[in-house]
Amino acid sequence: MENQKINLKNNSSPGWRFYPYALANLIRMGHCAPTVMQSILDISLTKKEWLVKLSAGMPGGIGNTGFECGGITSPLVLLGTRFGLNGDDHRLPVIFDKGYALCQGFLACQHTLQCREIRSNDHFPRHCIPPVLRSPGLFMHALDGNHYDPIPPASRETYTRLYSHLVENNFHCAQSVLIHLGYTREENQEFFDATSAFMGGTLFMGLTCSAFTAGVMAIILREGEIENSPLRVIRLLAIMTVGGYAFDDKINKFNRSMNRGYKLSKWFAKEFGSTQCQAITQCDFSDPASVDNYIEGNCMTRCKHISEQVAGRVQQMLAKS
Repeated sequence: MENQKINLKNNSSPGWRFYPYALANLIRMGHCAPTVMQSILDISLTKKEWLVKLSAGMPGGIGNTGFECGGITSPLVLLGTRFGLNGDDHRLPVIFDKGYALCQGFLACQHTLQCREIRSNDHFPRHCIPPVLRSPGLFMHALDGNHYDPIPPASRETYTRLYSHLVENNFHCAQSVLIHLGYTREENQEFFDATSAFMGGTLFMGLTCSAFTAGVMAIILREGEIENSPLRVIRLLAIMTVGGYAFDDKINKFNRSMNRGYKLSKWFAKEFGSTQCQAITQCDFSDPASVDNYIEGNCMTRCKHISEQVAGRVQQMLAKS
């Protein structure tokens, strides 16, 4: 998607009126993904602390790996709670259209989805502030759904074929991890819905492996804490500015969650060669031939194995805690 031409029909900065929510939360939280999550919940007058905890492992890219920005992942979680995988089992769920619109809007503003490309080498995270402020408005525009071009027909066709294959085999990358961890849809439907967009490396884009993403979520939901102190955030930023180690567990309550996610990422990359879906599967899910190779080569067997392995590692990490 990052190489596709973006047509933003409304060129004004979306949702500027939501900036005060995001700025107020950023001052007392200090990290992107939880700030965006809390801001959208505030705007919608929703109190769901567990979702803020769930997002605590996503700053710095999922598991602090530098990939998908927290300004994308938190809204995708919320879109999942709104839409789940609703739709005909063999057609592409609405979450893909909403998520595609969100990513288009984000790319129009930032020109990348990658955290490391946004934050660059700055000690003070000044480049991270604009996407955090814009993200709630982009979420609202994605809900509206009338501001961006739809998924291209060729991509929709291949995505639909892949999704149908996964449904026929009762497999969802992220949700498979939850099942292995003992979660059930009957008791945890909202958690399952929250992971809806995380298939095939986030909306079939081949980015961060969705099994890894679910593993980070599961750890942080159990162990995460929520920061709510402007003074502690000021200290965090001061340490970052002078080049100190600002991510010590004691500096900010979200830091431990980031560090736990990063620890899982190091194990994952060692086991599977990368945290990125396309690198692991060697498949581009927007390409028909690549999808054919995935289906006919029974690549899903390895993905199922990865989900099972991630669940086992998560259980080990939680047990040691």
